[in-house]
Amino acid sequence: MRYKVRVANGSGFRAKPRAAVRIRRREDARRYESQLAAIRKLMRRAVARGAWLTLGEIAKATEFGEASISAQLRHLRKSEHGAHRVEKRRRKPLRSREETRRSQNREGERAAIVWEYRVLPPK
Repeated sequence: MRYKVRVANGSGFRAKPRAAVRIRRREDARRYESQLAAIRKLMRRAVARGAWLTLGEIAKATEFGEASISAQLRHLRKSEHGAHRVEKRRRKPLRSREETRRSQNREGERAAIVWEYRVLPPK
């Protein structure tokens, strides 16, 4: 079925038929699965090297947004996506504690906390 919708300036456009919507949903599902698979593959290679990766490092390697990477890491914990163990820890600052204290007093602000992740196989 096609519907005609009019907008304020009088021009019209046709709504997409339901078949096109179904195809778009399939493409979205395929893109979702490929994004999940790409992140899973990257994290498996990182674990093999013994590396922990931040969201920024994963984003740089995969060219996906950090928010979607975070969501995909949550999905990897689910049983339908393999029930992987996703571990998270705070990345240690490069500077010593004393230097960090001095810089906090001077600037009045604290450094941002950076989290790093690794994905382990299910138990």
